[in-house]
Amino acid sequence: MYYTQETLFIRKGKLQVDFYSDDQQYLESRVLEAGDVILLIKGGYGFKVLEDLEMFEVKQGPYAGDEDKIKFTPA
Repeated sequence: MYYTQETLFIRKGKLQVDFYSDDQQYLESRVLEAGDVILLIKGGYGFKVLEDLEMFEVKQGPYAGDEDKIKFTPA
């Protein structure tokens, strides 16, 4: 199965990104600020907006909708 990859460009504000393994175990968090770019390729992740945020999200195609997503509630 192919998963949609995402690139985030932070234009303004702060965003906390929480990273999870494929088996949904928390790994670490990083805070992104204006000017930061991140490529999300594999594994799980969640977002928490820390300051008023402007960002661009770019996904490679074709977009699969929710077909390539596994949603879970972190502990």
